Amino acid sequence: MELTISNRPLIGIVPGYSYEGQRLYIDEGYVNAINTAGGLAVLLSLTEDEGLMFEFVKRCDGFLIPGGPDLDAKHYNENNMVFNGKIVPIRDTMEIFIVKKAFEMGKPILGICRGIQVINVAMGGTLYQDINSQIKDRNILKHSQDAPSWYPIHDIFIERDTIIYNSFKTGCIKVNSYHHQSVKDIASGFRATSYAADGIIESIECRKAEFVVGVQWHPELMWQKNAIYLNIFKEFIMAARV
Repeated sequence: MELTISNRPLIGIVPGYSYEGQRLYIDEGYVNAINTAGGLAVLLSLTEDEGLMFEFVKRCDGFLIPGGPDLDAKHYNENNMVFNGKIVPIRDTMEIFIVKKAFEMGKPILGICRGIQVINVAMGGTLYQDINSQIKDRNILKHSQDAPSWYPIHDIFIERDTIIYNSFKTGCIKVNSYHHQSVKDIASGFRATSYAADGIIESIECRKAEFVVGVQWHPELMWQKNAIYLNIFKEFIMAARV
């Protein structure tokens, strides 16, 4: 089917926010990936108004929850430890609301980096606030790379019969990595679908929803070097067309 503006699913992207500069922003990789994959990317207004947030959920066909700062640990019933980083409360509020409501309405959700963590917490899971400080029973890989952003730095090992497996068509592939937090206790109804060699969860999927997926890496920074990393966006857009 030929793509036109009218038949592209509308994908809402929650923006980043700077309290200091009072500005909204988004990295162009997310927007370009959604548009290239066949969607129509829309940057949402950042708000804590539940009426507006509910309108976003009703009107958009799917949602991308992008990378960004750390979640306030209160959202998974913990105190913020010294190694928890910058917090943007308005993003926490809006993203958790959108994930819960979009899930209730059966709309597809793709979470990237912070986004996988938001999905997990919104649905009742927990996080490691800092993997290097809190995981002591094994050696942790370098998960915050100094290599170019598109460069794949470590392997992930993927479970069969999953959306991630279908997007890569392989059980092992390299990804980039920019995080110090990760999924700890997986939310009820979800499963881990890939792991790094050190056991860090690299992706989760809802067992019952058609497409509620979180990935810990940044495919939006990789697909222009290797088109295989665009496939997860294509799977997302296909689900949003239904």
